[in-house]
Amino acid sequence: MRKVILSVMTTLDGFTAGPNGELEWIDVADDELDSGIAELLAGIDGVFFGRVAYELLAQHWPAAENSNREIEAQQARLMNSLPKYVLSRSSLTTDWGPARRVGDDLPREVAQMKEQPGKDLALFAGATAISAFASHDLIDEYRLMVFPVLLDKGMPLPPLGRRNLRLVESTKFPQSGVVLLRYLPRAEEPTA
Repeated sequence: MRKVILSVMTTLDGFTAGPNGELEWIDVADDELDSGIAELLAGIDGVFFGRVAYELLAQHWPAAENSNREIEAQQARLMNSLPKYVLSRSSLTTDWGPARRVGDDLPREVAQMKEQPGKDLALFAGATAISAFASHDLIDEYRLMVFPVLLDKGMPLPPLGRRNLRLVESTKFPQSGVVLLRYLPRAEEPTA
């Protein structure tokens, strides 16, 4: 069965964007980090986005295939070719394809996708979409990329509900100071 992997970039003080959605703090030059992101993209068969995240990233990734940085161009080719599932309550233009709207019955739709053969699926989304996945217990793995930035104000990581997790991997990227923390749900201890 395929997994849904939440992959989120956060500051050390727990913000996923600045007060007005600013993301300049994620623009770091780190080839090892970029290679790790490309490796994640190569290891999945689709990406879930919230509508706002989808529209924002649709402005960047198509043109990024022409980047002078080969690793960014590689990421762009991977991102542009992956199926995109956009959580939205209303119809939307899905020009950055292949893409389709999901969310009418999120638990059923995700369960059906997880049953299909193939690689895992990733959740690169905003607060509303992450909260929707968390509220239905649809996240199987948590990957947090913690950037060495303190914003003091901004858009916090949304509430994910009480989860007991176990750290299965931590990777530091010395060039940028980013740390990748990978968690899986902790198996519940049997009660006596």
